[in-house]
Amino acid sequence: MSVFNPSSVMAKSKGVLQNEAIIAVLSSTIAAPFVVPKVNSLMDTVPILRDHKSIASFVSALVIFGIAKGFKQPMVRAIVIGIAGAFVLSAVMPLYSSLTTRNAGGQ
Repeated sequence: MSVFNPSSVMAKSKGVLQNEAIIAVLSSTIAAPFVVPKVNSLMDTVPILRDHKSIASFVSALVIFGIAKGFKQPMVRAIVIGIAGAFVLSAVMPLYSSLTTRNAGGQ
């Protein structure tokens, strides 16, 4: 039977913050709200992308994923990947919404 050890909890929590996947998820929730509107306003200057927001978000995600490959530091790369993931979510959300709305109406 193990006994609760507070110093063990602190050591494990420090390890969690060094995990690239956790940093990417945190980045998508903390950093992306500041970056996404700026990129979206830039995409609005392109006429075809202004009319197709989902395509613009997907293109942005692809470009940002491509940029992320260039970073050598794993934590910086994780932050950039998290921001790209937020663009993927915003690209897929209209499709997801239309599918769930259509299915919910049939019940």
